Amino acid sequence: MNLRAFLLLSVLFLSISTISASEPGVIVFKLKEEPLIRIGLATSAGSVTISTGDTQLVSVSASEQPKFLETAKVTVSARSYQPPVVEYYHFDIDDIATKEEADQVAKDVRESTGEKAEVSYGDKPNTPNIWRVRIGDRKETIEEAGAYKDFLSDKGFDEAEMTTEKVTLPSQDALALTQQLKTTGNSQVRSLTSAKPGGPNSNSSNGVKSTVMTDIIQPAINPNLREVVVAGTSTPSRFSSLKPIAFGSVNERLTPVRVGGKAYRGRIEVFVNDRGSLTVVNVVALEDYLRGVVPNELGLPAIEAQKAQAVAARTYAVANINQFGKQGFDLLPTTRSQVYRGYSSESQMGTRAVEETRGIVATWHGKPINALYTSTCGGRTENSENIFEFNEPYLRGVECSLEGHLQFDPFLVKSSREPSRIREESYLELVRQAAALSVNGFSMQTSRFSDEWFEEQPNQSELTNWMGQLALRFSKPTPPVTANSGKPTEIARVLASFMYADSYADTLLSESDINYQLSFLDAGEIPRESRANIAALLRDGWMSLYPDMTLQPNRTYSRAKMLRLVLQIYDKKKWMPQMQTGAAQPSVDGKLVLKSGKSTRQLTVRPDVYLFRQFGDYYYQVKEAALIGGETVGYHTNFAGEVDYLEIKPTTAVTTAERMSSFTQWNATLSASAVQARLSRYVRGIGSLIDVRIAQKGYSRRATDLEIVGSNGVFHLKGGKIRSALRLKEQLFVLNKRYEGTRAVSYSFTGRGWGHGVGMCQYGAFGLAKMGQKYDQIVKHYYTGVDLTKAY
Repeated sequence: MNLRAFLLLSVLFLSISTISASEPGVIVFKLKEEPLIRIGLATSAGSVTISTGDTQLVSVSASEQPKFLETAKVTVSARSYQPPVVEYYHFDIDDIATKEEADQVAKDVRESTGEKAEVSYGDKPNTPNIWRVRIGDRKETIEEAGAYKDFLSDKGFDEAEMTTEKVTLPSQDALALTQQLKTTGNSQVRSLTSAKPGGPNSNSSNGVKSTVMTDIIQPAINPNLREVVVAGTSTPSRFSSLKPIAFGSVNERLTPVRVGGKAYRGRIEVFVNDRGSLTVVNVVALEDYLRGVVPNELGLPAIEAQKAQAVAARTYAVANINQFGKQGFDLLPTTRSQVYRGYSSESQMGTRAVEETRGIVATWHGKPINALYTSTCGGRTENSENIFEFNEPYLRGVECSLEGHLQFDPFLVKSSREPSRIREESYLELVRQAAALSVNGFSMQTSRFSDEWFEEQPNQSELTNWMGQLALRFSKPTPPVTANSGKPTEIARVLASFMYADSYADTLLSESDINYQLSFLDAGEIPRESRANIAALLRDGWMSLYPDMTLQPNRTYSRAKMLRLVLQIYDKKKWMPQMQTGAAQPSVDGKLVLKSGKSTRQLTVRPDVYLFRQFGDYYYQVKEAALIGGETVGYHTNFAGEVDYLEIKPTTAVTTAERMSSFTQWNATLSASAVQARLSRYVRGIGSLIDVRIAQKGYSRRATDLEIVGSNGVFHLKGGKIRSALRLKEQLFVLNKRYEGTRAVSYSFTGRGWGHGVGMCQYGAFGLAKMGQKYDQIVKHYYTGVDLTKAY
């Protein structure tokens, strides 16, 4: 694209064609080529510094050849237009007393010189009745005048005097701009955008003068014209113009031009506006514009989210070309349009997102949509008509999540173990404790914990293992296990050997001490040789009775009873299995992801992991559980570093796709006077504020109609004005008030989200991308029923 083509001084006209797709009745949106976008960087600048890192700047104005400025930096300002003043030279013979004498002098001049001579009445002050003869035509240069004076002297007319006439001669551009300002209606542009060069009276404002016809009277120009003044260090860089001037680098792709030190692709155009100051516009190809938008609108590290943002931003730009046409540009670089920070803000991922979606726009029935988007939607987006004064069928409220359990599938941690099947509440916590013992060396020979399993007696293999684990802890030899090893008397013998010296209880407890400890219902059934050991163990809290206050010495312990005995000992000895703890990040491929300093680490979860999730006050064994981030976890790893036990305390934070935003939940408290002050800017005549109520809500439960009760009556504030008036982050809130009598004196807003809540949720797009959704799925999720079209 050449330099002249790159500059569009008038608003870009898009040649749009619609063609039928393969399906009858389907309309496809097409552009003939990639459009240029005009971004209003500044709208009231007194002066602006434009520079480049290249060899020199290049300037371009309409109907003129590009000018190489021989400098890398200029300052541009505006000043009142100063039409050039031209000097003309005349030759007169003055002070002739009578007309007859003047006529004779004129005759002599004509006969002697062959030049014309015209008689006129003199116009010198205080010299009435004086005549004058003007000889020849006016001369345009001093050199020409000097030669003519010598000519007249040679002919004998030394008395001919040279007089100077100064004429203000506006340029053709000034005349054209004057006419433009009469016919352009409410345009705020005050530089010439429709110049028609040429014509006999044209005097360009760069100092190059064309032929001047003396017999044409110059029309009046607008006295308020202002021109753009360029000041640089070289002669070519010092000039002025009534036209917009665009500046670029010699090699624009490699060396962007800078405004006040900030780099931009494309060109920088400067023109005068209706305030007499400068408007500064970045004229840039759409795809290059998007490079400076995507990282600033959605810089979150997910390529599919950034691609969705690129499509939304491209669509918004195409749909809103000429939005600020009266001011001479299309879009603003702020949230009023889209945040654009130029070349220096570009990112590798953002550029990739733009390139991989080049030319793709979202359309509805063959037209680009108004692709609104919001930072954080609070879990649901809203219908456009409930916030704005338009109703678009594609801007419908949607959930900021995938349907049902699809929302959590990417974050699931799974276990091949069958969850416990428990009816007896007393076994609920024992399941978790048994699992913790299992990963700490205790053999649990079952595929599923159940009431029946706990109520049955441990088999010999389990009992051998459990006694062996106790022996290991007490640093004692593993005792032999027999059919009677699970009975209280045999257990007491083994435990006494672990805890006390040989014959400790028999030696140090008297019969009275023993009887004192064995004062329960079936103590008489205990064999004599076991009484002392059981008394000592009960006294010291190492054993316990059944709930009916019996020991049942001849009844073999069930697994539940035996495990509780082990846990009792572990608790007293402070040997309880210790779990590592942490705050979970979103799970990746079924792994446990934990924050570790400024980084994260991933732990492999065994397929047969003991997996527990808290519901209410208790933990339940589950087959799968989602780790979306923010959960508190307790876990145990085996010798290989794999997680073999995992318990999850669910997060209390939101679970929607936009959960990574810091604005998912917020609070604000305002006094009644503060609320009244804010509302009064939008609703006049309230009087003294009495109460504020949410009268109506939209699809997303946003407040869409605010009822305001004042001493002067009841008023209503609707739509997006609610958020603007109250100056809240969002209007998705609940309202809690404190009253004194019937008057609310304090208002507490508890809300979710940040922004207007319509269209694509940017944090939601990021969340969906992290869940594996592609950019087209994300775009179609938030914009109902749209098509994605390759427009160029």
